[in-house]
Amino acid sequence: MKHPFVWWGGLLVCVLVIIGLLFKISALESRIRGMSETNAAAMTALQNSLKRAQAEAQAAKDLGPGLGEYMTTIQLHAGKLWFAAKAANWELAQYELDELKETMESAKGLNAEKNGVKISNVLDSVLKTQVAQLAQVLKKGNSAEFQKSYDEMLSACNGCHTAAAYKFIQIIRPTAPPVTNQRW
Repeated sequence: MKHPFVWWGGLLVCVLVIIGLLFKISALESRIRGMSETNAAAMTALQNSLKRAQAEAQAAKDLGPGLGEYMTTIQLHAGKLWFAAKAANWELAQYELDELKETMESAKGLNAEKNGVKISNVLDSVLKTQVAQLAQVLKKGNSAEFQKSYDEMLSACNGCHTAAAYKFIQIIRPTAPPVTNQRW
C-alpha cells in the first residue's frame, strides 16, 4: 500500500505544479496583453505626434516664400547689379552679386520642379558657371567683359524659363534703375 500512497502523493504534487504553472501562464498572458495595449497606445501617440509635426512643417513651408518670390528677388538683385557695374561701383556690384547668389541658394532649397525641369539643378548649374564667371569679371572691373558675362547669365535664366514652359518670362538688361533711392 505504500506505493499507491507515494503514487497519489506524486500525482497530487504534479497536479499542484501544473495548477501553479497555469496561474503563472495566465499572469504572464495578462502582463503581455497589458504591454501590448501600452505599446499600441504609445504607437498611436507617436503616429499622432508625427502627423502634427508634418502638418506644422507644411504650414511653415506654406508661410515661406515660393519660387516666384525668390525669382523676383533675383531679378531685383540682377537689376541693381547692372546699374552698379554701369556706374563702375564694383564694390556695390560685388555685393549685389553676393545677394543674388544667396537668393539663388535659398531658392534651390525649395527643390521646385516646373514642367519636368528641376529648378534646383538649373540654379546650381547657373551658380557654378555664369554667376561664377560674373564674379571673376567683377574682380577685373572691366565694363565690356561685364556686359558680355551679364548677358550670358540672362541667357541662362531665359533658357530655364523656356525649358520650364515659362517662355513668356524673358529677362533683359534693365533700362531704368529698379530703385530710385540708391546711389549707384
